[in-house]
Amino acid sequence: MKLGILRFEEGFFPRIWGGRKLADHFGKPLPPDRLIGEAWLIADHAVHESVVAEGPHSGRTLHHLVQHFPSALFGRLASPTPFGRFPLLLKLLDAREALSVQVHPDDSCAADLGEPDTGKTEMWYVLNADPMSELICGLDNRLDRETFVKSVAEDTLARHLKRHPVEKGTAVFVPAGIVHALGAGVVLAEIQQNSDLTYRIYDWGRTESDGKPRELHVDKATAAIHFGATHPGPVRPLYYERGNARRAILAACPYFAAERVEWQGLVECRTRGDSFHIILAAEGALTLDGINLQPGEAAIVPAEYSTFTISGMGVLLDYYIPDFDCDIRQPLLEAGHPAGMIDAVMAGGR
Repeated sequence: MKLGILRFEEGFFPRIWGGRKLADHFGKPLPPDRLIGEAWLIADHAVHESVVAEGPHSGRTLHHLVQHFPSALFGRLASPTPFGRFPLLLKLLDAREALSVQVHPDDSCAADLGEPDTGKTEMWYVLNADPMSELICGLDNRLDRETFVKSVAEDTLARHLKRHPVEKGTAVFVPAGIVHALGAGVVLAEIQQNSDLTYRIYDWGRTESDGKPRELHVDKATAAIHFGATHPGPVRPLYYERGNARRAILAACPYFAAERVEWQGLVECRTRGDSFHIILAAEGALTLDGINLQPGEAAIVPAEYSTFTISGMGVLLDYYIPDFDCDIRQPLLEAGHPAGMIDAVMAGGR
């Protein structure tokens, strides 16, 4: 028996910076009178384990499927985390206010610090943005470890942050070790390594409900930051055509690939048994092998599906573990993209 297309019950998390747009834009059944910052759509984490919403595995957790159906779920290229968990986590974020300035460690730093999670590389795709919205990604290249620590102590870090305007459709790849913050008025999808490690550096003077400043993690952040690393801001998508779909590779790294797919009618997609695919409806409703997804809803196609079909019209996001030659390099070369630009996107959208 196949696993089937997997849809999950969603988890909603209040955040001090959250809002109500996930209900306004996507009809999410948010708890009343709460400011919700995150919807965890697909998760296998100690904080939240997604539960299958329908089908033969209804009521089972994603973690159960990882333990009992690994070959069918993962395929040739994907594998569990070192902690035996599903490797990716998919969220929707609603930033009514700006998030804290923060950084995530890479795998090596997380291990060195004795953390119970992997590192955290992630990618954002903006689903909706107020006029003049922005995000922060990267530090002034001249800022070294010593001057960073000094600027935090003197409360002058804000002048060293790189800001980028964003709008609907903007994609930003955020490697572990890069300082970043999401600005106010943005709703986005976030695909990431399955980790909940965040080191808060600066929080705009915000306080908790008890009036005390929010906790900062400057020492750990200093250990995690990749000083001298450059970040160009939003990615430059590379497009290619396949069937009735116009596809854009947004980023490809060892942890995931992310594609934006515009389609109309019936589209056949392939896994080749290599990896699961996470499909998120971004604009327009779609039918995924008979399963209906509304905007803001997601599902996993297990790797055991060598092919699957999508019908309807709109925009979706497709996340998977890539074969760099077959999934990235070959279609982009055939579309006429220069090798240098392909190498850049294969470095993670940079």
